[in-house]
Amino acid sequence: MIILPNKERFIQETFIEFSFNKSDDYLPDFKLFEKLNSTDQYYLAQYYNWDDGVEILKWIIESKKCDKGTASLIFWTSEPDYYFEKSENEISGYDEKETFLLLKRIVEKFNNNEFKKSNLKYDPTDRVTKIDWSKQNSEWKIPEEIRKPIKGFSIISIGIIQQKIWQWQHNRKEAERAAKRLKRKK
Repeated sequence: MIILPNKERFIQETFIEFSFNKSDDYLPDFKLFEKLNSTDQYYLAQYYNWDDGVEILKWIIESKKCDKGTASLIFWTSEPDYYFEKSENEISGYDEKETFLLLKRIVEKFNNNEFKKSNLKYDPTDRVTKIDWSKQNSEWKIPEEIRKPIKGFSIISIGIIQQKIWQWQHNRKEAERAAKRLKRKK
């Protein structure tokens, strides 16, 4: 699945780190979010800054376009093991409670088989193996499916590929210039 540079820019400018440039109560336009497809949502979740809160992530999870790979990505990047040991009553602070409820919703949707698409790849294996599952609160009923890799397509960012090519070219030219300078000094 491919993300083109113009779509990357749109997602970056509209949905990522928006709170750094706007007032505290600012939220991007939901109608703009609705234009994102499943691949775009994955890209957004992958680069999302959690400091902006979880509202945009809720939009993704509640979207009919949300893929299992995207839901798994959001779940595992939230560092859920912190929440596994707690019940809702033990969570304090608005941001923590919002994240807790988001994770519970993801688990609920996995348990109810509400994520219909499974086209996008996400592998939580590294994160799963680091969790002490014995500390899990009985309130959490984490499905086995969310602990396993989601098979599917990887997201290919044309913009990131372009940046890597430009960086490689820049580094190569710098190395050539450095070699010429060295030759002149001899």
